[in-house]
Formats: sequence, structure tokens, C-alpha cells
Amino acid sequence: MRRHKWDSAKTAAIAVPAFFLIAYAAGLTVPLPAFFLPERLYLALGREAGAAGLAAARGHSLEAFAALPDRLLTLPPPGSPESAYAKAALQLPEIPALETVLRDLEKGLPQLRRARIVMGTVPSPSEIDSARKAGGNSPLALETRVYSPFSPILGLSYRLNALESRCSFELLLDPEASSLESLEVSSVARGENGPERSLLYSARGTRPSADFVLALSASKGDKGLEGIEVSFLSEGIRKYIVYDLGIEAANEPRVLVIGEKEAKRSFLESLYSTERVGPEAAAKKNLGTYELIVIDGLPLARIGEALERKIAEAVERRTASLLLAADSPDFGKKGDAPLLERLLPVSLMPRTLKDLPDLALLILIDVSGSMFGDKLSLAKVTGLEQLKNLKPSDRIGMMLFSDERKWAYDFPINSSIAAAPLLDPIGAGGGTDLAAALSEGISRIALQTIEEKHIVIVSDGVTKPADFNLLADQARRAGVTISTMGIGEDLDRPLLERLAARAGGRFYRVSSADEIPGLLFEDRKSAARPPFVQSAISILDLAGGKVATIGGMAQYAPAEPATVLFANELGDPLFASREYGNRAVIVFASDLYGTYTRQFFENARAAGAVKDRLDELFTEKPLEVSVNQGARGATVLIRSAVLVSPTLLLENGQGLKTETAFKRAGSKLWSAEVSPPALGRFRAAVVDRGSAVSAFTLALNGGLAGVDARSALKLLENDRRSFKFVGSDSLWLLLFFVSSLGSTIVLRYKR
Repeated sequence: MRRHKWDSAKTAAIAVPAFFLIAYAAGLTVPLPAFFLPERLYLALGREAGAAGLAAARGHSLEAFAALPDRLLTLPPPGSPESAYAKAALQLPEIPALETVLRDLEKGLPQLRRARIVMGTVPSPSEIDSARKAGGNSPLALETRVYSPFSPILGLSYRLNALESRCSFELLLDPEASSLESLEVSSVARGENGPERSLLYSARGTRPSADFVLALSASKGDKGLEGIEVSFLSEGIRKYIVYDLGIEAANEPRVLVIGEKEAKRSFLESLYSTERVGPEAAAKKNLGTYELIVIDGLPLARIGEALERKIAEAVERRTASLLLAADSPDFGKKGDAPLLERLLPVSLMPRTLKDLPDLALLILIDVSGSMFGDKLSLAKVTGLEQLKNLKPSDRIGMMLFSDERKWAYDFPINSSIAAAPLLDPIGAGGGTDLAAALSEGISRIALQTIEEKHIVIVSDGVTKPADFNLLADQARRAGVTISTMGIGEDLDRPLLERLAARAGGRFYRVSSADEIPGLLFEDRKSAARPPFVQSAISILDLAGGKVATIGGMAQYAPAEPATVLFANELGDPLFASREYGNRAVIVFASDLYGTYTRQFFENARAAGAVKDRLDELFTEKPLEVSVNQGARGATVLIRSAVLVSPTLLLENGQGLKTETAFKRAGSKLWSAEVSPPALGRFRAAVVDRGSAVSAFTLALNGGLAGVDARSALKLLENDRRSFKFVGSDSLWLLLFFVSSLGSTIVLRYKR
């Protein structure tokens, strides 16, 4: 027996190092017991945990993070005072934010780490599965800590039906509610003089029903239902909880008009319930509340970057349509609002050159000493590129000026000009006398018989003082417009901008030769054809029949893809739309008030066609949506036989946006679980195959204590892996070395 033990020990002493060496050569992973691994702790807690709860849950883990909606917040080290957690506690969301934790787990934990998640509520089954998947092969523990005070209401279910005058809802009561001294449920409606309460249920110390479910209904009223108030008396203290059912007033505005005009009735106000605000107020609104956003003549350059981005997102997410009324010359040009421009059914410039009248163009190029180097190179390129962007039949004048003037071309036909030989040898030198060059140029171009006349000045604007207002007025009297192109970092921008504005042209800032072709192409078209014309304009329908005469409209070119419902005789669209599913971006190239368009809107056929198109932009309120809410969030159920892959989009007034895919829950039934990190009202849109098929208000409530039974069971089944398999060659070698050393000692001792 003794010899057998000796043989076994000897065999093990030889086999163990050999096994580690073979495992190293084969590249096997190392199974490490979970309790040996340092822990990374994630605290997905709600705001009710407070600083004390956060500190208590922090424990002694080496790494501990609080989950915020947008990031993980590193917590103070173990043993820190509660005050160190106060700032972190204030940043906690209303609903625990698990998504942030999942994103971090998906990046992968360090090899020698295990993870533990402490939740403020029981996660849903799908969240538990997502956490396991994100954790990979790392040992992962899921725990819950509830900090909320007692609530007799475990869950709230209600149905939204736009056609019914009452809202039906159910309250799931905690069994302990039967021991309360009293329990009352009231509806809270909007009244003329404030909230109006109506008692729906009252009980004192009795079991409300066999299954602890209260099925009630409340009148929506004319102004909408604010919510349901639950009051209960426990140990002599009465407490109140209000639940919002998301019921809107029947006349809730679905159209937001953004503009700076005085409040007066437009064509839109005659059709729909609208709300009118300025751009600053619009930037603070939840645009998801509205299905049509209208930019009412507000110049695009004054919209502001934040509002422009919000409007573009609403269109691209298919939650709203956009209508722009271009009712003045100042409405917009290319580059004023780039995020919106790429969505428009029109190009913010007139049609192509071939459709424009001939132009007499004079190019004044500054070759003075201040234009030395790169600036002169840009100026020369400007002159060359200008010729490429003109019609062959345009007549071209070109003057090179400093304190002297030299004519390169005296208005020959563009097709006969070769610009390079004349411009290439030019060098910079001398002073600058822009006024003398401009005065001579105006006199010379005024003699041309072509009706359209335009001057482009290419300069840094550094010149002798002169009365440029007088020159601009002289040009306008001669029927000449002037644009300026500023070159260089030290340009006199105010001078060039004032000159262009007074002479009916535009100022362009040129910083790179790559910008020049597009800028000059725009300038050529704008000079020959103003962006807005005021005259008697015939408006035609799709069949070419005349429907009305209007007094003014923007002359924009239709873009692809676009549908033009009405246009003038030259093909400029009065009403053009670009489709985005069942949403659209529409440009109405005149005013909505009848200032220019009275005859158009008085024409029943024209006004009816516009109304029919606008009506198509609004989604029908869903006939029925069911919402089930608990402590973790809500489950939204919709019934439809035609949906394919619906998505639920949520947006609140603070810029919080979430997107959740529906899952099929039965025949014609779809379900989506939502738990955004905030409570309150959200604008919900159901989008399917790129189209918004329904819209409603979803209200997420606190003060609910119940969890889905499946969630609790899933949490109990939580798979806590005992080992983590680590791929480490060095660890196998270390084990081989240690075991070899141990084997040597054993063999020497037993020899």
C-alpha cells in the first residue's frame, strides 16, 4: 500500500508539469476560479438611492462605477465619506440606466476581472439576457437593491383609444394594500380654473378584489385627462401618488409654425390647430410633439444651428414633416442651412445656365501689392474659373487694377476667349484704387446692349478711401449689380459686404481655390435671375392648366427627387415636395397669407389640392394602444395585421431619444419594452419600413413597485459562472515553472 502511494505521487509530480507544458503548446485557455479575480462593480441605481445608498452599495470593490444615461461615473474609493458620493447621487437617472453598463461590458473586461451589476429595480428578462451576452465568458453576478418607499400600486395598465370619450385603466394592488386604513382613486381632469377631481374608488381596510386588480375608467373631458391620483392612509399618514395616462386634449396642436411674423391667420391656421413660436422658443421645444413643422418665411440663416439640427433629425427619424414658405428675397441661399438644404425638394438657386438670359459680366481683378503671393494666385484662378461657369454667348469684360487699370477683355463673346495666356504672367505690385477701377467699369458695362449686367470684384478690399455708396447707387441706376469676392486673412470684409449689399449682389468669402467654381456658378445664376421676383406670375397645375395669378414667388430650381404640384410658366416650383416615407419636406415658394397668393388660395381646385397633400402628412392616432407599467418601465402593445418590422421611437422635451424594436407577441400583436432613464411624457411614434404609421403620447410614471414575474424568475436563475477562461501563454508557463519546482521537491524528498 505504501509503495502504491509513492508511485501515485511520483506519477502526479511528473504528469502535472507535463500537462501545463502541453496546454501551453496547444494554446488552451486557463480556467481561473471566479473568487480569485478582482471585481468590477456597476451600480445601475435610480436617484432614490441617494448618497447613502450609493455609498453602501459601493462596498470594497477595486473598480466601481455608477451608470449614468450617457457614461459611467467612477466612484470614490472604499471608505470615503458619504459626502463624497453626494455629487454622484445627484447625477443618477430617475430609472436605472442599464444600457451604459451593457455597452461597457461589450467592450470586454480585462482578462483578470469579473463583473457584478447592482440594479435599483429588477431587470427585465431581455435585459438579463443582454447582460449575460455582453459579459461573454466573464463571471457576472446580477443583484437588486430596492430603495423606493412602499407603494400600494404594483402596476398600471391602460388603453389609448382616440375614438372613446373615456379612458379605461387597471391598477394592480400590493396584497398589503388590504391592511391600509383607506385607499382612494380619483381622476384629475383639466378644468377652466385648474384641476378637477372625480372620485372613482374608495375603500377602507377591505380587500379590493379577489385578484387585487382595480378595473376603472375616467372621462377624458374636453381639455384632456391629467392623470389618476391614488391616496392612501397608513399609520395615520396620508400619502398621494399621481399617475399620468398621457391623455391629450382633443384640440392639441399638431402643427408648429416657426416665424417672426405678427400673429395673423394663414392658410394653415384655417385648416389645422397650430402653435406659433419664434426660433429661440422652438429650439427649446420637443419637436416630436408635432407632426408638421412650418418655417414661415424665417430666413434660413436665422434658424440657428441647434434648431436646424433638431428639425433635420425629426424629418430623418420620420416623426415630423417640414413645410418651408419662401416668401421674400431674404428667405435663403445655398449654404445658409446645410442640414436642411440636403432634405429640400428644391435647390436654393435658379435653374441651370442654359435656361437663363445672356449676361454682360465685368470681372475686376485686384493685382496690387497687397495681393502678393497666394492671394493673387486665388484671384487669377477666380478669373479663369469665372469664364468656365458662363454661357458661351455671355459677353465678358476683364480689368486688372492696382493704382492703374488695364483692360484684358473689352466684352467679347465668352466662347472666343482664352484666359490663361493673359493672366499667367501677371505679378502683384503698386497701390490699390478700387473706386477708380469700379467707376470706369460701371461706365463701360453700362454701354452694353445686353439687358442683364453684373460686376464681380476679386480683391482683399484694402484700397484708397472713397465713397463706395455713391458708386453702388450709380451702378443700380445703370441696371448693374455688383458681387464681391474677398480673398486673404486681412481682407476688408465690411467694405466688400456693404458694397455688394447696396449694389444688389452678394459677398463671397474665398479661402480655397476649390470653392471658386461652385461660388461663381451660383453668382452667375443669381445675377441673371433674382431669387425672388415680384410681378404678375401665372401658376400652372401638373397638366399645364392655369389655376391662378400670384404677385410674387421664389425662383428656385426643382431637385431630384421631387414632386412639383404647381409651378410657374418657366417651371419654377410653387409647391414642391420630397417624400420620406409618409412624411415629406415641402417648399411653398410664396406666402401663406394671401399677400401674393390670394387668388391661388381662393381657387377651390388649387387650395383643395394643397390641403389634400398636407392631410397625407398626418398619421392617424392609433385606434388602440395598450401600455403596461411597472417599476422598471413600460411594455407597449399594439395590434396590427400589416406591420412588418415596427420600431418605437420616443422623444421628450429634454432631447432624450430612444429607439426600441417591437417583437411579435402573438397573432397581429406586437410588444416593445421601454425603460429610458427618465420619467415623464414622451412623444411616441411607431415607424414601419420607413414610414410613421401612428403617433401618441407615452407617459412613464414612478411610484410603481411591481416587476414582471418572468423577471424575478429569470433573476433567480441567474447563471453565476464559477470560472473564467483566460487565454494566457505566460500563465501556463508560470504554472509549468511552479509545478516543476514543486515536482522536483517532491521527487527529491521521496527518493
